[in-house]
Amino acid sequence: MYFETALEPVRLKPKHLEHFDLIIVGAGPAGSSAAICAARAQLKTLVLERAVMGGQAGMSYHVENLLGFQDGVLGETLARTIEKQVMGHECYVSFEIVEQIVAENSEAPKALHTNSGHIYYAKAVILANGLEPKKLDKPFETTFLGRGISYYAQGDAAFYADKEVAVIGGGNCACYAADYLSGFVKHLYLIHHSDTVKAVKTLKEKILNNPKIQCIWDSSLEEVFGIDKVEKIKVVNRMTGQHTWLDVKGVFLYVGRIPPKDFALPGLRTDEKGFVITDEYMRSNIRGVYAVGDIRSKQIRQIATAISDGMVAAVNVERDLARKGANSWA
Repeated sequence: MYFETALEPVRLKPKHLEHFDLIIVGAGPAGSSAAICAARAQLKTLVLERAVMGGQAGMSYHVENLLGFQDGVLGETLARTIEKQVMGHECYVSFEIVEQIVAENSEAPKALHTNSGHIYYAKAVILANGLEPKKLDKPFETTFLGRGISYYAQGDAAFYADKEVAVIGGGNCACYAADYLSGFVKHLYLIHHSDTVKAVKTLKEKILNNPKIQCIWDSSLEEVFGIDKVEKIKVVNRMTGQHTWLDVKGVFLYVGRIPPKDFALPGLRTDEKGFVITDEYMRSNIRGVYAVGDIRSKQIRQIATAISDGMVAAVNVERDLARKGANSWA
């Protein structure tokens, strides 16, 4: 929570080895929704976020199809709104990466170890840590990361003003990135392994009718060349085997998103793709551990469903703790 002072707001910060009723890993729409609901229920709540409040929503240029925003909303604006609303409630927030969660048994508090060397304890944990960009697992990704290769169009677009770039991928995220980048760059190649983009109809039409965007179908990125920064890319046609060299200064990778691998929770049940399996109450197979938002195994991953997940999880955390008694997992 922020307390207004004559100087600046002061955020509630957790202490090493401090105990909480609930710790939420991630501050995107799902985690933030859970935090607000838990704080209103007067649960002592800590939110641990690795980057910025708002999560993936805040990294999007423009968010559409969100109830209450008829013309859509800028991702940055939405993220600031989410942050302000969370900070308006009495919950602790700290920007740290959770590396390990130790749950020795169902009755003991969960111990969350972070990259800052801190340990926090909780009766219940909500996993809301979202997804991370899927890698191509090619050597050039590491070589040119930050020197022409990017996973974040909104943050890096200005570096490529009036230059030629490539976007790898053909889903909604890739198309949103291409549409946004087209407002900065001279020319853009959208390279996709299929023969059409797999985006919502309105977005697909914008991409196909944009004179700055050239779609290269049935193709994949094979190599990136440059001395200090990206200068050329080698593209192979998956149907004919033909190789083409393109002069580009930037490559934006949008080939999918996957569950993060940066923390361990032994015994947590996931599906074949690594998404956490829960029941309708957002409970995982580990007692006291819940999962919400994009990290959860489900059909639809949108902001609206993430907000719903967060509220459902927080309500059931409160009920489960009350059912077991105030000191059940302490």
